[in-house]
Amino acid sequence: MGKKIVFMGTPDIACPFLRELASSGIEIAAVVTMPDKKAGRGLILMCPAVKNEGLNLNIPVYQPSNSAELDDILKKIKPDLAAVVAYGRILKRETLQLVPLGFLNAHFSILPAYRGAAPVRRAILNGEKETGITIFRIDEGMDTGPVLLTRKIEIGEDENAVSLFSRLAETGKKALAEAVALTLSEKAVFTPQSGSPSYAPKIEVKDTFIDFSLPAFKVHNYARAFCFDPRARFFSPAAGIVQIISMSRCEKDFACTYGRLAGFEKGKGIFIKCGEGAVFVEKVKPEGKKEINAYDFFINGKKMKEGEIIADERR
Repeated sequence: MGKKIVFMGTPDIACPFLRELASSGIEIAAVVTMPDKKAGRGLILMCPAVKNEGLNLNIPVYQPSNSAELDDILKKIKPDLAAVVAYGRILKRETLQLVPLGFLNAHFSILPAYRGAAPVRRAILNGEKETGITIFRIDEGMDTGPVLLTRKIEIGEDENAVSLFSRLAETGKKALAEAVALTLSEKAVFTPQSGSPSYAPKIEVKDTFIDFSLPAFKVHNYARAFCFDPRARFFSPAAGIVQIISMSRCEKDFACTYGRLAGFEKGKGIFIKCGEGAVFVEKVKPEGKKEINAYDFFINGKKMKEGEIIADERR
């Protein structure tokens, strides 16, 4: 009997990795994912994307609710190796000792940069020009284990988090399959991480409020990084909390101070002045309301005029 693995993951982003491993001929003995949880206004019980993917691939799926249950599953299956992509639970020392060849994790940065839960969105917010995928062996630290493979990619100037996640998954799924094959054949060479670490903590709503005192390119980074929930947002004295659905940089500059309605294009959107330059906001979502064109909402609806304060620092 050949060596076998378990795949551990939960959200949509992990599904391409699972499919790639399944198509590579490696025996996946089980898929381990987080329990179903209630979501939406109706609190409907929703299952993780990886659960559906595993069932579609006819792979047994397990959903342990705690570390003890996870340990029991691993003792029962006795995998040689575990492949992990966005599983969502910290693995304890006792768990790490149950799998002979260890736990390979696909992390969405070039470690030790951006250790933590939100490396893609934090990298875009900080204006990074490059990121990548690191395949490393999990140890007891937070993304501190030795590295097997890295794959770098450039970040487009106007690229948002959705696009970058997609490209990283395409690169990462092949890297993980290669890493799994190397490890199962006992040809893997792991190297300790080197360099100064940085961190990417989980995104909180408070992180998504735009600081319009920043230059326009940094303001635009908010919209690029927070292009899905929780989205980039600002507090408007005229409208309360407003989420950004679409924003672009503009070449125009305006004489007013930052946070003010600098101008508009009829039917298309509005200009908001930044510390340097301005941004053009096409579509917004006011709190508790549907998405709407920014011109229709602020100019037609709120009757705002050029030069008025449209965004302030309240959060």
